[in-house]
Amino acid sequence: MNKYIVIICCLFFYSSALTETSVTSSVQIVNTKYIGIYDTENNQFIFRGIPYAKPPIGELRWKSPVPLSKDPKVINAQSFKPACMQDEYTTVWYQDVAELFGNPRKVFQHVDAVSEDCLYLNIWTDSLDQTSKKPVMVWVHGGADTGGWSYEPNYLGHHLASKDVVVVSINYRLNIFGFFAHPEMSNQTGNFGLEDEIMALQWVKDHIAAFGGDPENITYFGESAGGAHVSYLIASPKGKGLFKKGIIQSGAYNLFNWTSKDDAEELGLKTQTVLNAPDLQTMKTLSAESILSASIGLNHPYGPNIDGALIPNNLTKLFDEGSFNNVDLMIGSNKNEDYMYIDESVTEKDINRLVENYYPDDRDKILSLLDLEDPRLAMDHLTTNQVTLCPSVFIARSMAKKGNNVYQYHFTRMREGSEKILSYHGAEIPYVFNTHDQWLPTNKDDQELTEVMVGYWVEFAKKGTPNSKKYPTWLKFSKDEYYQILDIPIESASDIEKDFCAIIINEMRQRSSLK
Repeated sequence: MNKYIVIICCLFFYSSALTETSVTSSVQIVNTKYIGIYDTENNQFIFRGIPYAKPPIGELRWKSPVPLSKDPKVINAQSFKPACMQDEYTTVWYQDVAELFGNPRKVFQHVDAVSEDCLYLNIWTDSLDQTSKKPVMVWVHGGADTGGWSYEPNYLGHHLASKDVVVVSINYRLNIFGFFAHPEMSNQTGNFGLEDEIMALQWVKDHIAAFGGDPENITYFGESAGGAHVSYLIASPKGKGLFKKGIIQSGAYNLFNWTSKDDAEELGLKTQTVLNAPDLQTMKTLSAESILSASIGLNHPYGPNIDGALIPNNLTKLFDEGSFNNVDLMIGSNKNEDYMYIDESVTEKDINRLVENYYPDDRDKILSLLDLEDPRLAMDHLTTNQVTLCPSVFIARSMAKKGNNVYQYHFTRMREGSEKILSYHGAEIPYVFNTHDQWLPTNKDDQELTEVMVGYWVEFAKKGTPNSKKYPTWLKFSKDEYYQILDIPIESASDIEKDFCAIIINEMRQRSSLK
């Protein structure tokens, strides 16, 4: 027997009544019906591929997202929609991880379809009762602003949704389609991917009550580039009021490097030259495939820029000045973020060169903090602290100073067979969603840690603190700068990499004042 039953959801407000297969009400706010499925195995309603904006194609390429029309319509939301235009960057990452765990690369295949028409979201919920007012967790995927999609196997929301929350995952424009600036653009930020996310969050805030969610209790969470985007929207006036809580997983790297609007426009002109196009209007007529090919040829240099409106300034300066929205925060990183990306041939000389380049005045101090007997591990220690860990500490410190509830973590879990990859970038995601791939070695300790982490994330979404009677107490960051070590056993500590981060944060501040 098929475990899915087709259901129809209408967006209404005031009163609603749940029958076996439908939601009805006497007052409509949107003339739209969404046909989803009911998962009888998990007792959940699932809506896949709900559009939240007009397709950004044709004249809408490289423009802010446009709201959907309010004309009466029926939306079939039973299957996922194409991922946004991309190459196999994300697929290769999964295949690299699989291979490093001793699996054949073919265990992970590329997404079935990609398209410019990709602004869709997905919802998992166990109630369509508007009075339920369940906390809402909106997930934004990572992928270096280059790849990724909302329904990667690690991001399926059915396990989280079984914990009395509504889970939403979103697509947003990527690479050259999502982050592209050009001198001929008028009144455009060039940060179209971030604008997509803002519109998706607004759609959720406007309509999630019809799916059992509380529009006043939204948590925005993401990893890597997704986590970076959470930090952008926390610091953006355009993100104000869209979510009450944020979770940044390995996503604070955008505080150490950023792109100015001038540099982004210069890249736009370079792209125009590569495409042999006389102007921006001609570029809009080119096929998505040729545009993507140009992006690949330039090695995907596209990402958010400081446009002055959505992103008013570099994030180091914004957080340092207290220029951010009032949200509760969970933030952290993994112990070996960069290890899998560092060549085995790296030498002590390479480390010295990097330290001399970035920290000439603190060279000896930093080198004394590294174990140079293993250059690859030492390089990982350096770059993980520089790019992810210490910027996370900086954000946590800035927000706690202003009175926000802040909880920091450090994920150190190493699975069986992880000697070649350690506690890698992205390793925490299956523990957050309880979506361990079949090809990942998963033992009792992994299952125990999953239960705890799911509990922490869900409790934080519910009430702004990860704590409950069921799991070890997670101390608030506060002036003692506590953090939770996510491994078995769970432990608490304080002042992570204190001496190292003092140097790096000082360098961040100096760099932020120069641009």
